[in-house]
Amino acid sequence: MAVEGSETDDKRPDGLSAAKRAASRAERTGANPPGNWPIPIDRDAVHEAIIEINRAGMFVCDRSYRIWEVDGAFLDMEGLDREDVIGRSIEEVLGPRVFALRKPFFDDAFEGRPSRIRVAGIRSHTRNKLLDVYFQPVLTADGEVACVISAARDISHFQAMNERLSLHEEIVAQTTDRISVIGTDFRYLFTNAANGAFHRRPVQDFIGRHVRAIIGEEAFDLRARSKFEACFAGHTIEYEYELLDSEGVTRVMRARMDPYRNSEREVSAAILVLRDITAASMMAKELRRQAREDALTGLANRHALQEDLEALLERVERDGTNSALITVDLDGFKVVNDISGHSGGDALLCQIADMLRTFEQPHKIRCARLGGDEFAVVCEGADEAAALDLANRMVANLVAMRFVWNGDTHVVSASVGIAMIEGEPRSGRPKTAYELLNRADQACLHAKEVGGARAVVYRPDDAEMVARRADIGNLQILQQSLDLGRFQLYTMPIRPVDGTRAPMLEVLLRFLDDEGRVLAPAALIGSAERHGLMPQVDRRVVETALDNIGRVAEGTLLSINLSGRSVGDPQFKDFLLEALDARPGAAQRVCFEITETAAVRSMSTAQALIFALRERGCGIILDDFGSGLSSFAYLRQFRIDSLKIDGAIIGDVVHDELQQTIVAGIVAIARKIGVGVIAEYVEDEEALDVLHGLGVTQVQGYHVGKPAPWVGTGLE
Repeated sequence: MAVEGSETDDKRPDGLSAAKRAASRAERTGANPPGNWPIPIDRDAVHEAIIEINRAGMFVCDRSYRIWEVDGAFLDMEGLDREDVIGRSIEEVLGPRVFALRKPFFDDAFEGRPSRIRVAGIRSHTRNKLLDVYFQPVLTADGEVACVISAARDISHFQAMNERLSLHEEIVAQTTDRISVIGTDFRYLFTNAANGAFHRRPVQDFIGRHVRAIIGEEAFDLRARSKFEACFAGHTIEYEYELLDSEGVTRVMRARMDPYRNSEREVSAAILVLRDITAASMMAKELRRQAREDALTGLANRHALQEDLEALLERVERDGTNSALITVDLDGFKVVNDISGHSGGDALLCQIADMLRTFEQPHKIRCARLGGDEFAVVCEGADEAAALDLANRMVANLVAMRFVWNGDTHVVSASVGIAMIEGEPRSGRPKTAYELLNRADQACLHAKEVGGARAVVYRPDDAEMVARRADIGNLQILQQSLDLGRFQLYTMPIRPVDGTRAPMLEVLLRFLDDEGRVLAPAALIGSAERHGLMPQVDRRVVETALDNIGRVAEGTLLSINLSGRSVGDPQFKDFLLEALDARPGAAQRVCFEITETAAVRSMSTAQALIFALRERGCGIILDDFGSGLSSFAYLRQFRIDSLKIDGAIIGDVVHDELQQTIVAGIVAIARKIGVGVIAEYVEDEEALDVLHGLGVTQVQGYHVGKPAPWVGTGLE
């Protein structure tokens, strides 16, 4: 393609011989009629009709480049009327630039040389159009050029179609997809180079051949035929299949068939596209494998196990066969990690996975890794006796195993829990994989708590397992309480009886349920201590108590309990000191109760905490004194203000002379080191009188005052 002024052309090389041929054509078309005209209309009218139908945008000019005839297409193209054109020069009508570019071709035509050029329009109404422009000399009877006809045709649409067609042909030729058109007689109408290369045949060899002759009788009859018939029925078909290529390599193919409809909208063929998806299929399989397989051991992972258990529960429900889930939790795995490092721990896990694989049986016993040092074994079709026997054999194998790493030998054992899925319908049958895993975990934890290296079957009515479930329930309540702030602080008075000490209010923690009702605190606090939640709880209690200390009457101290874990946590110490320093004057109005056991267990940390608190003016009470075996031996190790006698020692102090002697002894030692003595569990006036007579300085109990809500201190 060329722009006007740099046009390409196909000039006729034969000079006037072309003019002679034009004269001959003129004779044949009526310039010199050879005979009778059989059509009952003027020949010129026919010529005009031919010109109009041609719609080529023609005009006739003389040697002075003046226009003397035009067709309607030219007038439409230029947007002119006939009187605007006839008798005017080409330069006036088309403009100086176009005339200058086309003049050489007009001159050639006046010399008897016709030509054609393809140019891009340059004027406003032809810009972005592609034009074919013709220059045709018209000869007289003597062979002289009388005039020149110029015709311009807009071929932009055809050019665009041609380019699109060329593009489509190139795509079909270059794509690695194998593309074919198959007639309803199952014979090839077309195929591309990729399909020819795959079958190692020239493309032309396919045309007219039956599909059976190309892909083989078995592949056609068993796979392709029904697919083609469905496509010929008007359906788009997609499917995947495997085949061996010419080198014997298995390839995964994706096929798509689309019906091809002719001008009557009838399906006359199928357009078949075959794409090699071997690499994508292998990647998808690998991703599926990775999604279901533990990366370290190669066993099924937790996700795959859960799917397996859900399917197993459905089969048990349907078929009524017993099955079991066994969970295996290594005993002392942290020791191996600490001594041999994580690489040694990983090697041990792989060794145990290999041992568990020796028990696998197709469709019966399957192993998985739950994560960390926990494994699971699914026993399909096993009753309790068979599951317990299998679990005991696993325990025995582990006990006999010796793991050696970098010269260190480790003895391995495991706690094993078994959860049964009873075939007979029962209300207690687990309904979900989560519930089944939870039961096996509870049995496994019980096995570990009673010494490890054993298998335990989950039994819902076992007292210890009931307690374990209650503990888990408490843990859930505690976590929700921490997340949602469902706490309430109570206070219980401590009354001085020696006439010298200040009254106190001990802060007590209460938990609330969803409806705001107070829950029994003992079991919940016990669970919080077992699961390491008390430092979080203590932080919330301390912050709330200090924020509300202004509600306490002047002269009354606020006593706050600290758990053993908090006392032994250096980070809690930093938190507590920062909380006191941020509230000027608060330290002189509070004292902290620390249990004797916690103080002894974390001796250095407790001493540092007590020293820092006393430096700020806080009081210190040693709680539950006498509950330990060496209470008096450790008493000098701590700078305290008071000690609170353990409630078990107070007991029936009114009538028990031995208990009176013990209390008197504690009071004597306390006086010697200059600290007060608080007696709790004072239930009546008689007990108060006896304790006062024995020398205690403060008393606490229901007779003195019951716990009461500390108004406005619910934890938000």
